[in-house]
Amino acid sequence: MSRLSAPALAILVACGDASATPESTETTAQATTAQATTDSGAATPGDSSDGPASSTTDVTITPTTSSAGTTDSSTTTMDASTSEDTSTTGEPAKCTPVSPTASAVCVEGRQLLVGRRDGGVLAPVQPYRIAGVCWAPTGVGEANTQGYADYYVQYGGADAPHFQSLGANTIKTYDPFAQTPAALAVLDDLHSRGIMVAMSVIVYHGDAGPKNYLAAVNYFKGHPAILMWIVGNEFNYNNMYGAPDLDAATAIVNEAIAQIHAADPDHPVAVGHGEVPTPERYMAVPDADIWAVNLYPNLDLESRFVAWPGLSDKPMFVSEYGADAFNNGIGQEDQASQADATETLTLQIFANLSADDPDLACLGGTIYALTDEWWKAEGPIDQHDNGGFPGAIHPDGFANEEWWGLMDVQRTPRLAFSALQAIYTQ
Repeated sequence: MSRLSAPALAILVACGDASATPESTETTAQATTAQATTDSGAATPGDSSDGPASSTTDVTITPTTSSAGTTDSSTTTMDASTSEDTSTTGEPAKCTPVSPTASAVCVEGRQLLVGRRDGGVLAPVQPYRIAGVCWAPTGVGEANTQGYADYYVQYGGADAPHFQSLGANTIKTYDPFAQTPAALAVLDDLHSRGIMVAMSVIVYHGDAGPKNYLAAVNYFKGHPAILMWIVGNEFNYNNMYGAPDLDAATAIVNEAIAQIHAADPDHPVAVGHGEVPTPERYMAVPDADIWAVNLYPNLDLESRFVAWPGLSDKPMFVSEYGADAFNNGIGQEDQASQADATETLTLQIFANLSADDPDLACLGGTIYALTDEWWKAEGPIDQHDNGGFPGAIHPDGFANEEWWGLMDVQRTPRLAFSALQAIYTQ
C-alpha cells in the first residue's frame, strides 16, 4: 500500500461548507427511511438519492452471450499459449477467469486489463479506458423509493441504444439489476453493443446483515458484460445510509469487499468514495482493487489526478462528474454551459488515462448522468422543478438536482450528449 507523501497532497476538510462538492447517493427504499450521519453532519438518504447532494465534504488539493450461472458449450478459456497479450503489461494467464463465461478482467498497477468474451471466445487482454455514463433511470411520475433494480429492466431496452450512440463502453449502476431472466437479457443486449457494467451491489447498510449483495454477485458474476463490482456510493458522506458512524460503515465496506473477493475471483471490487480520500480514509479500506471517486470540483479535475499518485499506486476512476443543465444565474435551461463543462472535464480525464500511460492515475470516467430525474427536488414527481443547493458546479455554483441528464426525462438529447459523443467516438 502506498502512503501519501506530505508535499504531494494537502486536504482541508470544511464540514458543512455551502460551497462543498456535491455527491450522488442512489438509495433503496430502506435507505430512504434510515437516518444517516455524514462527515459533515446528519442527512437522510431521502434528501440525497442520486446525483449531487447537499451534505458533503469540501476538499482543497494543493499538488506539489452467456447468461450468469450457465456454461456455454462453445466457451473457451484464455490460454497463454494461444492468446497473446499485445499490451505492454500483464500476462494473459494472469487474467484468465475461473468462470467459463465471464470476460477477462484484472488490475495491474494503475491499469485495468480487459479481454471481452464474445461468442464464447476471449479476446486478448488490453488496457481498458472507461468511457462511461452513470445510469439512474426513472420516468415522469416515478421515484427511486425501491431502488433501481427493476427500473434497469424497465428502461434497459430504451436506454441501451442511447449508450451505444453516445459511444460509451461502460455504465455505472447504483443498485444491482433485478435477479431475473429479463435482467440477464438486458445484460445480453448491453454486451452485444460493446458495453460493460460497473455494478454497485451494496450501498445501504441494511443489506450487510442478510448479505443481499452476495446473491447479486453470484447471480451475475458469470456474465461477460460485468466489468467490476462497486461497494458503497460516497460511503464517507452517508455512512452507508444509516450505519452508526463512519467506522461502522467502513467495517461494512471492508467485509463486503472481502466476501465479494471470496465469491468471485474474476472481477475487481471498487469502493465508492466522495472526493479524493484522506490518507487515513484510504488506509482504512486496504483491500479495494479500485477507487471509484465522485468529483464535483467545478472545472478542475486535473488537481485530483496530480494528487492521486502521491496517495496510492492503485487505479481510480471518476465515478461521477459533470454539470446540470439549469443556470440559476439566468433562471433557465443552459445547455451550452452544461456542454462546455462536459467537454472540459472529460478531456481532462482523457489526458490522464492509465490505459495510455501506466504511470498516469485514471482509468476513465462515468459522467452523471444519462437522463434527468424529476423526483429528486421538492415538488411533485410529475413536474420538472429547479430545486437544489449551492455547490462547486459550473457555471452558477448551484446543483439543480432534476437537471443532470445528458438527455431530458423523455430521452431527448441535450448539447452535452453531443459534446460527450464527439469525444467518445473520436
